[in-house]
Amino acid sequence: MSLIQYVLVVMISIIVSIHAQKLAKQKIQSYASCRTDKDCKEKAFCFGNDDDTDGKCKCQKGYELIRNTTFYECLPAMKIGDPCGKDIQCQVTAGDLAFCDKYKICSCNDESHAYEGRCEYKAKIGEICMGDGNCYLENGTPGGGLGFCTDGRCKCGLNQKHSADRTKCLNSRKLGEPCVADEECTATTPNTKCSEKCICDPAYTEARNASTCVKAATQFDEPCDSDGQCSKYLKESICNGNKCGCETGFHGYTLKCVKTKKPGQPCEEDAECLYEKKLYENVKCQDKMCKCLYGNDGDGSCKIEKTDNSSASQLTYGVVYFEILFILVRLVLREYF
Repeated sequence: MSLIQYVLVVMISIIVSIHAQKLAKQKIQSYASCRTDKDCKEKAFCFGNDDDTDGKCKCQKGYELIRNTTFYECLPAMKIGDPCGKDIQCQVTAGDLAFCDKYKICSCNDESHAYEGRCEYKAKIGEICMGDGNCYLENGTPGGGLGFCTDGRCKCGLNQKHSADRTKCLNSRKLGEPCVADEECTATTPNTKCSEKCICDPAYTEARNASTCVKAATQFDEPCDSDGQCSKYLKESICNGNKCGCETGFHGYTLKCVKTKKPGQPCEEDAECLYEKKLYENVKCQDKMCKCLYGNDGDGSCKIEKTDNSSASQLTYGVVYFEILFILVRLVLREYF
């Protein structure tokens, strides 16, 4: 910057400062002329008067001027939470974001919050800030209601994560540790939630290492890494060869493992006899005994008279439908060609 430019900037700054002081002086003075203090209203005094010049009525320290061209009054400056009559009473101490609410109490507007006696603009985590007072956090944030203004942006403290809506700073919690919000758990471990302490979501269970959550099996033969991954929803099941199954002598039926009983052996329920899917319509537990409904083959196994052939039926219907359609197309072509 050249010397001429520097001098010009300084002169402009001085002019602006003098003009601002003049405006400020005008703002704190009324339009009412006076010779002595007695000419002014309550809580005001005569300012700028001398033997030859009238002065203007000005409010005493701690009072704020409310004026127009024909009227003025001096109202006490109020703090946040104090009773008020006009917005200016609140704004002189708490800033432009303060106002006198419908209950006649000095409050901060919706875009701000009270901080050290002033109404500070509320900024979410990641938004621009001028100081810590801008970094407002909603109730429920552990450790206080403010974030930190660092490099002009609101940030959370050390070892903290912000909530999804960026209005809270939450401590990072591991599985089994106490918590107050889901975000504290998910910040460290996916597929978790807070229930006084961090636990896995309903569809998940703790992995073998007890530090992560894995998908819980809901059907037999689904892949697994630990017994807990199977037994959460499949009663008495185990992880065998990286697949959910049952211990020796048991088999899976719906969502549980039941003892395997073959034809001719005693039983308590049908499930014990149905150790293979092909037996579902061919074996029952009758008279406390697993019995073949359609007799036995030569090797002693049950005859299979009924099978789940719904897929085969659908395939058959599909083939028949295609053949009929093909015949109709041939007839149409023969008719016109």
